[in-house]
Amino acid sequence: MDDEETIWINLPKFSERYVGGVEAFIQNAFPKFSVGDEITCPCKNCNNRKWYRADVIYNHLICSGPSTLYANWVYEVSLRSDRDSEDLIDCETNINFGDTLDEMLHRTNGPNDDVKNVFRHVQEGKQPLYPGCAKFSRLSFIVRLYSLKCAHGISESGFGDILGLIREAFPQAHIPLSFNAAKNIIRDLGLDYKKIHACPNNCMLYWGENEKENSCKTCGVSRWNIVEKEGTSNNDPKKLIHKVPKNVMRYFPLKPRLRRMFMCEEFAELMTWHALGRKNDGKLRHPADSDTWRAMDARYPHFSSETRNIRLGVAADGFNPFRTMNTSHTTWPIILVNYNLPPWLCMRQENLILSTLISGPESPSNNIDVFMQPLISELKELWEEGIETYDSFTSQNFRLRAAVIWTISDFPGYAMLSGWSTKGKLACPVCNYETSSMYLKHSRKICYMNHRKFLDPEHKWRFDKKRFNGDVEMGGCPEILTGSDIEELLSGYINHFGGDPHLRKKRKIDSPFKKKSIFFDLPYWSHNLLRHNLDVMHIENNICDNIIGTLLNIAHKSKDHVNARYDLQDLGIRKELHPIESGDGTRVEIAAAIFDLTKEEKDIFCAVLKNAKLPHGCASNISRYVHTKERKVSGYKSHDAHFMLHYLLQFAVKKSLKPEVAVPLIRLGAFLRGISAKVIDLSEISRLQKEIIEILCQFETIFPPAFFDVMVHLLVHLCREVQLGGPVNQRCMFGIERYLNKLKSYNRNRSKPEGSIAEGYLADECLIFCSRFLNGNEGATQLRSCPQKQEFPIGTRRNKDGTAVHLEESELKACHQYILFNSASKEIESLIE
Repeated sequence: MDDEETIWINLPKFSERYVGGVEAFIQNAFPKFSVGDEITCPCKNCNNRKWYRADVIYNHLICSGPSTLYANWVYEVSLRSDRDSEDLIDCETNINFGDTLDEMLHRTNGPNDDVKNVFRHVQEGKQPLYPGCAKFSRLSFIVRLYSLKCAHGISESGFGDILGLIREAFPQAHIPLSFNAAKNIIRDLGLDYKKIHACPNNCMLYWGENEKENSCKTCGVSRWNIVEKEGTSNNDPKKLIHKVPKNVMRYFPLKPRLRRMFMCEEFAELMTWHALGRKNDGKLRHPADSDTWRAMDARYPHFSSETRNIRLGVAADGFNPFRTMNTSHTTWPIILVNYNLPPWLCMRQENLILSTLISGPESPSNNIDVFMQPLISELKELWEEGIETYDSFTSQNFRLRAAVIWTISDFPGYAMLSGWSTKGKLACPVCNYETSSMYLKHSRKICYMNHRKFLDPEHKWRFDKKRFNGDVEMGGCPEILTGSDIEELLSGYINHFGGDPHLRKKRKIDSPFKKKSIFFDLPYWSHNLLRHNLDVMHIENNICDNIIGTLLNIAHKSKDHVNARYDLQDLGIRKELHPIESGDGTRVEIAAAIFDLTKEEKDIFCAVLKNAKLPHGCASNISRYVHTKERKVSGYKSHDAHFMLHYLLQFAVKKSLKPEVAVPLIRLGAFLRGISAKVIDLSEISRLQKEIIEILCQFETIFPPAFFDVMVHLLVHLCREVQLGGPVNQRCMFGIERYLNKLKSYNRNRSKPEGSIAEGYLADECLIFCSRFLNGNEGATQLRSCPQKQEFPIGTRRNKDGTAVHLEESELKACHQYILFNSASKEIESLIE
């Protein structure tokens, strides 16, 4: 564009021709580019990244002038009102973006139709609830009212009656006429779920090509329960029956939920934290620092070149929605974790995505793949084709793709998701076919020992026959099966899901693989280095049970009993611990082991746990689980076991046990603290790996073989997973289990728990989305105050009346000292400044 054409842009901003040009631009631009009553501002400061009304954009252009990137576009719009949006954007610029013309047009055009539809509904929802209302907008009031319906179990008819009463009392209020109208407003925002019918024997879904089937193709069971309608006088059989599906799965579509992450400018910026905001110093702080993430980047550069593409983790676990142990019912949700976010946000409850809700009352077991078909299908589309998405932070459209990097589950869930059986002689999925296991005839269980094979080839313990199993250990570390190896092993394998439950029990498969996992349908899955995570939370819980139960000799929890001593006798090791039978064979005596505690020592052990004073918020009241009279510890939760292993056990064993036993247990606590750190130095991983191998070898010389269940053995593989996957706290079940507790709170209908959970989640999801999108207006404040969106920061305490707590001088000094002694040097310097 020459100087003659751009004369009004180059003129002083107070001149009449410049003001006229700005007015012409606004007059021509709003009919073509507005969403509601706003368009993106092309001034130098906003750079087409922020949306404003006409009067605001007029002031910006008068004060600051147009951005050099969009000066030609502003001029073209001011002159030609009859051109369409593509022609207006397709103008010459003085800046070379380094892209093709198609890519440049793709970057600079406005939101796509789906995003515009959401923006339009939100814009309409910003209208005040009634003329002059400053506290609620129309949308915020509807969302708040809908959340109360789900929180307090109000029926749909009751909700409709409440809407009618409000309209009758306040005729000027802009609210929907019925429950369905209110639900449609929420559905138009992309907040909805699908009900997919399933075979009651978990054989198939009535989805896709099978959507119109009326009976299962595998077992032949009917899709419907036939219920007769009441109060009908017509004898027509078609009118006297009502079809009710026998099994219903609820699926929450993933694509619209991923799109919504980029509609909020602040959240869209966080979605690139892993690439732009992460500190890259060689330490493990985030999964983006791990080998699995880097290997995917190297193998798929087209995927990794777009920093907004999303990496997901898939978590699955079952829970009882009734909060009572006398009711046997298991609901299985499948939850997605967004790893693009910073480590302090990716496991927060409001950022977890509920993908699938599998109805009970029984666990889907290996048939979980049947229910994951819609999710896997959508993930394949997101990898191969992607979806058109509008980024509010950069005001650009881009092609969004997503990939799953691993799964998170407990050990039985590991078997359901991976297909490898986690029971029997080959229970360890990492050691696979080279798992060292042994059946104990008297204890009637399988133990997993022989950890000397993980030692260095020249280590002296490999040749120590007396302290171990009587043999020299010449074996090496087992080779790990890659995804390609598993695909080759299972080539031609045909999965058999569902069927008659009685026939399923009779089916016997000798291979440790019970199925080929549905995740192998994803094109990249076989190349992922870490496909399934071992859950540290459940490993710690089981190890804590073994240690405390054995040391305190708790009934049914101790691993040292008469049968365990007979196992030692069969193995021919530790002869001093073999049982001694009386002459008549009616009585058996066993000698005290090195880890046995006297009554006084048990009292000391329990007193340490009972009298421990813990900082508020770091753990529950562990003292209530310590029963001093019975000299036992029971009833503690997973996080209590985590805290005891990491911090309290070392003090208890130091005061009550001999050094030969206390030292390995103290070293175990230090190891668990090392792998659970939020920041891990790569050089520490090899040291921790050697440490845990030696600890397990020491345990083999102390505890009986019955102590070594598969959970104890899995400790040897945790360092490898830290290197492949990053910090433990972002790959374990702690955050997922807390989220399951939140899902339980949504259940308001005992006859249909999954339906209540789905509706409650939908209401909470709507609140979170609107509070982010409406940030900065009065409606957002009201949404944040809703009890459905609560935040629970660890270590905080608030008075019930909301008043501040006044600290005495001594308390203030104690807090000040604590901060100084527990902060890094740079943090102290910043505090002093």
